[in-house]
Amino acid sequence: MGETELPLSDLELLRSDVLIQPPEAALPCNLSDYWLDLIGRDLEECVGDGAGNHDESTTYMTAPLALILHILTGKTGSNKLEIPLDDMSKYFQDYRIEIALESLRRRTDMKPEAATLETIFTERDVQVERR
Repeated sequence: MGETELPLSDLELLRSDVLIQPPEAALPCNLSDYWLDLIGRDLEECVGDGAGNHDESTTYMTAPLALILHILTGKTGSNKLEIPLDDMSKYFQDYRIEIALESLRRRTDMKPEAATLETIFTERDVQVERR
């Protein structure tokens, strides 16, 4: 499915598919191909090369933000978060990289180590194996 064919992310569907599950469900390695592609496109449009090219930047930001917050609540064990905006920007960039690594893992013979709840949003070294 090409990026031009992808619909806007549906938050109700994201909620029923991912957000009602434990936070680990929001890790890129646990997303379906459908959500991996949509979230990858959304991140490209809100923080990647497509950022600022259209009026829907906030529309594209919503689904990745929901997933990032779901992960962060799992990492902290708290339903209440206080996140400086500078940190949130870094989480978006980190999540974009993790989505790309997962796409690479699924679609090539290069197999980067998947992030876990403990390692995502850390300054981790990524091990890559070629199979």
